[in-house]
Amino acid sequence: MPEGLPLSHAQEALWFLHQLAPDSSAHNTGVAVVIRSAIDLPALHRATDELARRHDLLRSTFAEADGRPVRLVGPDGLAGLEVLDRPGVSDAALRAAVEAALAEPFPLRERGAFRTVLVRRGPQDAVLLIASHHIASDATSHLVLLRDLLRSYEPAAAGGDPTLPPLPGTFDDHVGAERGFLASPRGAETELHWRRVCAGAAPAELPADRPRSAGTPFVGDVCRVEVDPEAAARLRAVAAESGVTEFAYLLGVFQGLLYRSTRQADFLIGCPTTTRLSSKTREVVGNFTNTLVLRANLARGSTFRAAAVSAAEQLRAGVAGIRYPFPLLASRVRLSGGAPLCRLTFNMLNATGSDPLLGLLLDTEHEDRVVPNAGLLLSSLPLPQLGGELDLMVNVRRSADALAVEFRYNANVFERETMRRLAGHFARAIAVAVAGPDSRIATARLWDTAEPARS
Repeated sequence: MPEGLPLSHAQEALWFLHQLAPDSSAHNTGVAVVIRSAIDLPALHRATDELARRHDLLRSTFAEADGRPVRLVGPDGLAGLEVLDRPGVSDAALRAAVEAALAEPFPLRERGAFRTVLVRRGPQDAVLLIASHHIASDATSHLVLLRDLLRSYEPAAAGGDPTLPPLPGTFDDHVGAERGFLASPRGAETELHWRRVCAGAAPAELPADRPRSAGTPFVGDVCRVEVDPEAAARLRAVAAESGVTEFAYLLGVFQGLLYRSTRQADFLIGCPTTTRLSSKTREVVGNFTNTLVLRANLARGSTFRAAAVSAAEQLRAGVAGIRYPFPLLASRVRLSGGAPLCRLTFNMLNATGSDPLLGLLLDTEHEDRVVPNAGLLLSSLPLPQLGGELDLMVNVRRSADALAVEFRYNANVFERETMRRLAGHFARAIAVAVAGPDSRIATARLWDTAEPARS
């Protein structure tokens, strides 16, 4: 077997989980767009091949050498375009075909971690799916791959050269930088920082509807709620008055809600982030995700503004230690009772920028919106992203005219009604917190008086 490339710590953790359950789809992820125009299929094949040439993770398989997982880069052709014809099927059947292609397990040893699938319903009606295993990609990678595919397709469809310029860096550069950092004095100092953050703490833990049991497969579901438009409009000004970002303000509000819902005053939650810290890795495909561990400390006198300021401080301290891999920290820091470092994560996705493709992908509320790109007419098709080992992932989506909250939860642990109610409580907490930032969290009315008391 040829010598393989080493993996990052995040990849090693995902390889371990894959070995335990190779037929699981828990770490499959992807992006899809509806194509509402004619497609030049030979050009799309050429663009897909160019994608694999440009990004070596698309033609990589995974194996073990001397007891350690490694990545083997193969020749072009491993991740070619698959075409599925589903003529005349209903919208539900078309979506089901796309979701089935997304959920199909990845044989990482034999076929690698990517597939590109075109599901055709008619000559001007198809869905393009780029699916991957999280061991080789992240959300930014999906945007990069879709953007590169379209950039290559356009000249190919015009009879030109689909070749894209070379990348300034590789994912292996990232792996090497991570190993160098961990071996440095700065790496040791950062580990001590995270150990201090976690010392004596416990993860925020929402009351479960069903017992958590080890080995139970993750069954994901999503609950969404819109924030009151007036509150959404007022948020930016209140955050600025408090000297924090919108994200920090919303994080503080969410931590306040957890304080009320769990009766924990001191707890840990996770904040997904990226380690794409260099311009050389900005367009590189790979798993650059990391999780910052944030520790909230609230009391009966805490206000929403104080919680937001504290959240901003947690984020600043966390960003200083962003290069330390969360899987390595989780393996070295043990909490009381063997609890994980976090059961919940909180994130914010901003679709107010100038990138029309990113705006399309993040716009989950307007699936009928059409954007021209590379000679094609595209619409979004939100996919059910599976959630791994967490109880709950909260994503706040900010667009130019709306603020929406997405609760992606483990349906083996929580009833849908429980999550629907909690999402509604968060939307109400945001409205209360922007209307009265100096009101006390402990006494704020965050739910109907008919519901069971929580404080």
